[in-house]
Amino acid sequence: MSTRITIAVSLGFLLVACGEAVSEDQPSQEGLRAQEAGASFDDPEVARIHDRMMSVIAPDGGWERARYLEFEWAVVGGTSRRHHWDRWEGVARVEAPVDGQRMVAIFNTSNPAGGRVWLDGAELTGEDAEERLQQAYRNHINDAYWLLMPFKWNDPGVSARYLGEEVDEEGREWEVVELAFDDGTGLTPQNRYHAFINPETGRMELWHYYSTADADPSPSYWTDWQRVGPIELAENRRPEGVEADPRIHFPHLRVETEPPEGAFDPPTS
Repeated sequence: MSTRITIAVSLGFLLVACGEAVSEDQPSQEGLRAQEAGASFDDPEVARIHDRMMSVIAPDGGWERARYLEFEWAVVGGTSRRHHWDRWEGVARVEAPVDGQRMVAIFNTSNPAGGRVWLDGAELTGEDAEERLQQAYRNHINDAYWLLMPFKWNDPGVSARYLGEEVDEEGREWEVVELAFDDGTGLTPQNRYHAFINPETGRMELWHYYSTADADPSPSYWTDWQRVGPIELAENRRPEGVEADPRIHFPHLRVETEPPEGAFDPPTS
């Protein structure tokens, strides 16, 4: 039986980066691809929905082939950050404004403290470097989850369960899956997400974020899906419905099966 959803918007959440609840352990290239190719869920309804979604947004093993991602995460009218990421090797390059300066950080996601970081072309060392590398790592985790959450249901430490069908106030039908996280998983294991799947398209077109299990939901509509290399990605996040202005968007998106030359080079100035 369908129920009705009351959508309450929390603009504060949309202005402040949320943490991604994923494993901090970097699997091997072979392990990563085997894990993605053999996704399994305890809940058969979740498996059904996930298989359909992957056939739409990552056909022909698209996610397994999507080794290199390049994207810009941006708050409309506010800050933006540029990312380069080799998923197979765990290498990330994050470029972001920091106190009026340009920060560039290059690190491995399995050991961000071992990376390198620059402000306006000058390399940092010691505690300054450690602080900025942790900041860049948090940026990477947050921004990648805003972009890629539909692909990450079967990450280590993630529990997914089917909540059933719902109908919103505009009469739109959804199938809803809850994602929760084991203790010690990622940066914010207390978070919860409800993924709203459009049964007509098979895509996740709305999420509700919960800072804790008993918090009020913060919704974002995932709109303007487009093909980028071997997968589909949603360009805009709209807090108040599909016709509203986006609050977070991705003005630059690139996905390749191999990293391009120079993607992880240090800054030249």
